[in-house]
Amino acid sequence: MNRPAIYTYLVAAWIFLAAVAAQVFLAGLVVVARQISWELHIGFGHLVGVPILPMLITMYLAKLPGNMKRLTWLLFAVFFVQAEVIIFMRDALPYVSAFHPVLALFDFAIVWTLIRHASAVLSAPLPVTKEPIQVAVNPSK
Repeated sequence: MNRPAIYTYLVAAWIFLAAVAAQVFLAGLVVVARQISWELHIGFGHLVGVPILPMLITMYLAKLPGNMKRLTWLLFAVFFVQAEVIIFMRDALPYVSAFHPVLALFDFAIVWTLIRHASAVLSAPLPVTKEPIQVAVNPSK
C-alpha cells in the first residue's frame, strides 16, 4: 500500500466532490436565482473532470482494491458521458440531454462512496511482516 498515493487519491476525490457541488450551485444561480449567465457554468464545467485524472493514476500506484478501481473508472465514464456526450445532444435528443443534471447526482454518489472506501483503506492497520529484518554488519577489523 502506497500511503502518499492514497492521500493524493483522496485529495483529488474531495476536489472533484467540491467541484460537482460548485457546478450544481452555479446551475442554481442560472436557473433559480437568475443571477448569472450559463458561461461560468460552462467554463467551469470543463475543469470539473480534471481531478479524475490523478485519481485514475493514483488508484494503481496506491494498489487500491479492484472494486475501487472499477468505481473510479465508472466515475470517469459517467462524467465523460455527462460532460462530453449528453450535453451536446440537446437539439437532436432533448429528452436524453435532460439527464445531464441527473448524472451529477451519480457523480456525487460515486465519488462520495470512493472517498469513504479510500478513507477506510487509509485507516486500516498496516500489515505486519513475518520475515526477520536483515541487518548488514560491516566488519571493519
